[in-house]
Amino acid sequence: MQGHRKLMTICAAAVLTLGLAACGGGGSDTADTTPPVVQPEPTPYEVASAAIMAATTAEAAQAAYDAVKDDVTAAQGEMLQAAVDARVMAINMAARADEQKMALSDAAGMIDTSDLSTQAAVDAARTAIAGLRQALTDAADVSEADKAMYMTQLNNAVTAVDEAQGGIDTATRRTNQMTALSDASDDLQAALAALSGVTPTQAQLDAANTARTALNDAITAGADLTDDEKAPYQREADNAARPIQTAQQAFDDAEDDAQDAADRAMRIAAGRLSGGIGTTPLNTDTATAGGRDAEYTGTNDADITITYDHDADATTTALVRVLTEDDDALVHDNHGWSGARYTRTMPAAEGTYEAIVYSNVEAPEMGRMFGSSEPGTGDNRRFEYQLANGVLTAAEADGVGGTGTDFVAARVAFTGVDRTAGTETFRLPSPNLSGATMISIPGSYHGVPGTYSCDPTGTTTSCTATVAVRGFTLGAADAWTFRPGNANARVRDAADTAYSSYGWWLHTSADGRTLTASAFVDVKGAVTDIGNVIDALEGRATYVGGAAGKYSLFSLTGGTNDAGHFTARATLEADFTNNAEPTAISGTIDQFIGADGEARNWSVDL
Repeated sequence: MQGHRKLMTICAAAVLTLGLAACGGGGSDTADTTPPVVQPEPTPYEVASAAIMAATTAEAAQAAYDAVKDDVTAAQGEMLQAAVDARVMAINMAARADEQKMALSDAAGMIDTSDLSTQAAVDAARTAIAGLRQALTDAADVSEADKAMYMTQLNNAVTAVDEAQGGIDTATRRTNQMTALSDASDDLQAALAALSGVTPTQAQLDAANTARTALNDAITAGADLTDDEKAPYQREADNAARPIQTAQQAFDDAEDDAQDAADRAMRIAAGRLSGGIGTTPLNTDTATAGGRDAEYTGTNDADITITYDHDADATTTALVRVLTEDDDALVHDNHGWSGARYTRTMPAAEGTYEAIVYSNVEAPEMGRMFGSSEPGTGDNRRFEYQLANGVLTAAEADGVGGTGTDFVAARVAFTGVDRTAGTETFRLPSPNLSGATMISIPGSYHGVPGTYSCDPTGTTTSCTATVAVRGFTLGAADAWTFRPGNANARVRDAADTAYSSYGWWLHTSADGRTLTASAFVDVKGAVTDIGNVIDALEGRATYVGGAAGKYSLFSLTGGTNDAGHFTARATLEADFTNNAEPTAISGTIDQFIGADGEARNWSVDL
């Protein structure tokens, strides 16, 4: 044993000396006494690296580097700082991943598909699904494996919501389709009720047909309803055909009756008007049986006078009636000639009078300059009025060379005065602090703006102007004058008072049975006689204008009955070749428009 121990000692010494040995020997029951390997101390770099990798916060990682930065080389310092940055990035990413996982969990928890029986629940689930879908999009730091369970939940929720929505949509469509059927049924029943027991109107028939069509359309549109659900409504639509057909027949019968009545009334009217037109409707000799005439008379421009032998007895004095223009009536122009309606207000026992007259009234033209101190003479003078110191007096108010003593009422207008009857009073100011003795009123004379002035007479403090048929009659005692704002302004020329007219007139007896009709042809004012001009003409000429009158088509044998007034076109051909003889006139009247406003295919050769 001693030898063995010595050998072990020698072997150990050899190991320490040479660092390399192989020892062996016999077995022994003595324990192994080999010393442990001694590990070297870690360097500051290694210590810091391990601490950085183990850090759970950015601060701890940075502190591990800061603790050894003075004990490491510059290269090791850069590697340690890079390790710190990487660890901080990993820590931050882990924190974000935790937040994103929490957001995923919260979003998934918001989805409730346990009861999707209402639209509100479906809408809420869709909103929650959108939230989870967005959370998955935002979870960039969460692994796909960690997101997989949420994707599965999302897909399952979408499937459940889509299925629920389909059921709700179907239920909604069914409800809407049933409502449409019910509403259409109510409308049809109301339309049929309106047809019951009465002669329907066209509007009522149209409403019933429209309602029946609407119910059929609602039945066709009810794609989500069963045949059993739609069957009662289909029977209702089918059954509505008969009452609508019955009502249509009643309407047609009533229309036929109304047309028959209208035909009878037209036949009566045509017969009466036919007799009223007579065989000599243009006979202006009122001293003969049936004579009739109409012309402009009197001083009122709006009057015409009708004279006719009312009982067709030449020994009886003819009736004379004055008709006045109806200012409220609208009569359209006829081929450029203005139209007017005339009537007579009278006792009912006298019946009614009416006339339609078309006139070739020319539009007013611009007149002369208003006035100056130059008297001027003749039609070629430059000014309408002669002024004294720029003022027009009553003595000169009818024009240069006139002999009047008053302002022409129809030419007087006051600004801001809208009186239509009676007398307008203009007063000096009260109190009259300025001591004014003249009253001034803005207005116009003959269409030229200016200022009227008057001098109250005696001790009065006012002047008067009385409403005339047109304009104002100025008080003669008030010494009125007018000062034009611009003496060179053009006066507004007077309306045309010389023109030709044509038309027709009609008298209807009080009982409506007796009519008298005739044409109207006359001239207003002093129309120049052009006979001498016609006598000098040679060749041919064509004239185109309007025509108007009364017409009657009367038949007792089933022919056409039509009556009323017409307008038409007249085309005249005048032959002046042999002017020593009466001029030859021929032509055509066509383009007739009847009393109903519809065209008539008529033509009259002249």
